[in-house]
Amino acid sequence: MMHPVTGEEIIAALESNAGIIAGFFSGQPDEAIFTGDPEQWGPAHHLVHLTRTSSAIDQGLRSGALGLHSTGQSRPYAEVRDAANASLASTSRDRLLDMGRVVVVAPGTTARDLVEGFVQASAGLRSSASSWTEENLDRHAMKHPLVGELTVREMLLFCVLHEQHHLKIVRGRLEARQ
Repeated sequence: MMHPVTGEEIIAALESNAGIIAGFFSGQPDEAIFTGDPEQWGPAHHLVHLTRTSSAIDQGLRSGALGLHSTGQSRPYAEVRDAANASLASTSRDRLLDMGRVVVVAPGTTARDLVEGFVQASAGLRSSASSWTEENLDRHAMKHPLVGELTVREMLLFCVLHEQHHLKIVRGRLEARQ
């Protein structure tokens, strides 16, 4: 599979991810989704996290307040992936736990609610991203809490790989329980 490069390709990858993630979670029984807690995430926590991530990036894209990136040049997908993996590996478990504790699944939430929330957040992100020119994707910056300064293009690439990363974790844990 080719890694996305252009804004259009990134949006298509995000749309593909959304369909795969929604389909996967929709096909799981509630008892499999609603496990874990903010210290040890279950599938629902991962989906809430992905929803919040898409919403936060969408909000940033719509803010009109993003500053300029220090270089104005985006790294390719593989370099963004490697930077994300390196930052994750170098972050202490305590910091990751502290960051994860803010992910709470509200009582009474259904699997359908979670899936619909993710689908809506992803659609909003893709809609906002579609209004950005190729030049502005490289020109403007967003701050990632672990990776640091990223161009908007890099943040969108991060979102693609981030969604895939969390889906892989959830699939692996559910398969191990069977």
